[in-house]
Amino acid sequence: MAEFLATFLETKQSLRVAMFNVAMSEPEQGRIFQQTSGLTHKRFQRLAAIIQHVNADVLLLCEFDHPGNGGDDGSLDNFCQHYLSHSQYQQSAIDYPYRYCPSSNTGLITEIDLNGDGVCTLPEDAQGYGEFHGHFGFVILSKYPLQQENIRTWQHFLWKDMPNNLMPVDYYSKEAQHILRLSSKNHVVVPIVVEDKKINLLCCHPTPPVFDGSERRNAKRNHDEIQFLIDIINDESYLVDDNDQVGGLKPDDAFIVMGDLNADIDDGDGFKAAIKRLLKLDKINTTVSSGKQTPKSEGARHYYPWQKRTGRKNEWTHLAGLRLDYVLPSKNLDVIKTGVFWPDKHDSLRELILDCKGREKPSAGSDHRMVWADINIAD
Repeated sequence: MAEFLATFLETKQSLRVAMFNVAMSEPEQGRIFQQTSGLTHKRFQRLAAIIQHVNADVLLLCEFDHPGNGGDDGSLDNFCQHYLSHSQYQQSAIDYPYRYCPSSNTGLITEIDLNGDGVCTLPEDAQGYGEFHGHFGFVILSKYPLQQENIRTWQHFLWKDMPNNLMPVDYYSKEAQHILRLSSKNHVVVPIVVEDKKINLLCCHPTPPVFDGSERRNAKRNHDEIQFLIDIINDESYLVDDNDQVGGLKPDDAFIVMGDLNADIDDGDGFKAAIKRLLKLDKINTTVSSGKQTPKSEGARHYYPWQKRTGRKNEWTHLAGLRLDYVLPSKNLDVIKTGVFWPDKHDSLRELILDCKGREKPSAGSDHRMVWADINIAD
């Protein structure tokens, strides 16, 4: 029986889904395009090697600059052609023929003085923090076709229209309240079909709950962006997407939440209520979100951040000692295995997260670590 089970596990079909905040964002528009035009950028080579090693079938990359109205200015194609399609650090080349670059609220200037300094300027007076439209965007890469015609987005949904929202109305003017959107970047549902199984990728990148004042505007927005994920999963009736379609996912829909949610249930500066609700949600596979299959690494066990932390070290995904990055399959998906790419000091792959002086620094690649999950897609 044990031999049969081992053979079955080796042969059953699986889908590897991953997300990675690659920190490929620069304050100058077009800079990432310039940097990816060559073949020898060391940081991008390390990032590409990590992507090649994990070899995900579907991949979300956060903090990847591209046009704010959506689409690729050539940066993503450059990265795929100049880095992913060439072997990096002895890893096998990888190809993602299907790509999606959603529009973003980052750097989309408003006509309202949002921060009250008397002028309308970037980045503070944009719909989402950014030095230009599309700064800090996210993109999706896939080996499987994306159902482009069925993609849903909530980029334009207004923060004030969310029930029980935490918007600090004493901070924002009446004019600001009537134009400010909820999503700092975008909330998207991207359907894919794998072996006749439809899976919805539910992706977003909430604003960090820091860089604000006593009004806690960023912390409150982070909370509500995560609550918005929950409401999409629960098909709340108030939801209206950018094409005026009402509601969210349907009760039996298979889905995977993917994103740098900038929230940790134990540590950090954000409000904990929404991330706790998400991780305990009955429609989420709780063995992955908060049980035995939470993504883990060996490398984080031996890492010491600059602040004291109380959370489980092997679940950290960020150099600050936080679990910020998530791949959360729905309860109706069978998860085989999960992980965080954070090699320990005895692993030959450790060089991929070290700078030229052998230090774990953001400049080596990213301040985040890649998170992945293997989904059983066999009947």
